[in-house]
Amino acid sequence: MFYSYSLVGASLLWNLATSNPINVIDQVASGQTFSLEQVEVERTIPWSAPHEVARTYWKYGVEPPEGIQTAVRHIDLANADGPGTSTVPVIPFKGDTEYLLKVQVGNHNLTLDPDTGSADLWVFSNLMPASQRSGRPAQRVYEVAGSGGKKLDGHSWQIRYGDGSGASGQVYMDKVTIGSLTVQNQAIEAASTVSGTFSRDPNNDGLLGLAFSKLNTIKPTRQKTWFDNIAPKLKAPLFTVAMKRRAPGTYDFGFVDPAKHKGEIIYTNVGGARGFWDFPVTGFIIAGQTITKNVAAVADTGSSLWYLPGDIVKAYYSDPAIAKSVTKSVQGMYSISNCKGDTKLPDITVLFAGKKLTIPGINVNYQPYGPNSCFGGIQEAKGNMPMIFGDVFLKNLFVVHEMLPGKQPRLGFALAA
Repeated sequence: MFYSYSLVGASLLWNLATSNPINVIDQVASGQTFSLEQVEVERTIPWSAPHEVARTYWKYGVEPPEGIQTAVRHIDLANADGPGTSTVPVIPFKGDTEYLLKVQVGNHNLTLDPDTGSADLWVFSNLMPASQRSGRPAQRVYEVAGSGGKKLDGHSWQIRYGDGSGASGQVYMDKVTIGSLTVQNQAIEAASTVSGTFSRDPNNDGLLGLAFSKLNTIKPTRQKTWFDNIAPKLKAPLFTVAMKRRAPGTYDFGFVDPAKHKGEIIYTNVGGARGFWDFPVTGFIIAGQTITKNVAAVADTGSSLWYLPGDIVKAYYSDPAIAKSVTKSVQGMYSISNCKGDTKLPDITVLFAGKKLTIPGINVNYQPYGPNSCFGGIQEAKGNMPMIFGDVFLKNLFVVHEMLPGKQPRLGFALAA
């Protein structure tokens, strides 16, 4: 995630046939809680807003707009060895920050990217070619034979990435510890190959999916997520996310910390039919005007941008406060000039559950574009793209993800303290 950016592309998530997961037995006492602070690391590989847009489209099984694919190809060419670097109209953001969680997988201490938009726990492994593991310490690569795990025969997984490549591998059952809690027989997706963009990131060792287990990509028998396995042992079957702009945030499991949010937590039921943390939005307030709009929103920590219907996006960038500074590129992406100057980006208020939640305009300043401009963090969802409420929406919020037995799952939103 760019400022909570997920470099990992998740799977084609629309294949949602049901199956019976293998039972997992853990060995921890009930009533547990714990808190994890995200690890802040500097990103060193080139990445751009068009890459992120393409990645999110692929993540949800939708072909990116042709203009976005063309932009990605041009940027990749510009960052390759050889001529052509002077023709690219964007500056890949090389100094951004990535936030990861410490997770013990088998006997390896890994840093994984938490993603509420997918349900796979997959890791770098020694099944991968050495070239894809170059520069990575051996202790941060899952050893399929030396970790104590047991191979799940006949099972495999495959994920497609936003750059058009992918990852796949074998499945092992092994212990996974996060904070103070351990699942003894967790499905670990050991990668045998990964995309080039991911293999070049020395900080990230894999993905921790926190969506619903029905999104898991293991075949022929889908497996449970770590959270689904551990939830019965938590003091409360929930986790909270407090993402920060330009700073590490925290993930809490089993409890709601009142010191981490301000004011009322607005709760709304989650549909969950497709396995996402999705919730109904009824409208927006932009430039003081209320726009009634029913949107099925997907809360996704693994997507950087905020994707909205075209009329809402147009209304936001038509706000008189910034309208003269807004440009729409041939790729269909909005950018704003003078982001480093005195341009104050307008707030946007979301209406849901009969309440209002205001997102600060500073979040929309997503990524530098040229010397003084920035890509807008709000972009249009085209074609069959779901309305993804990614990190631009989630930053500086406190979000509760709750799955009470026998009740409909809920999301709770409040301003972060």
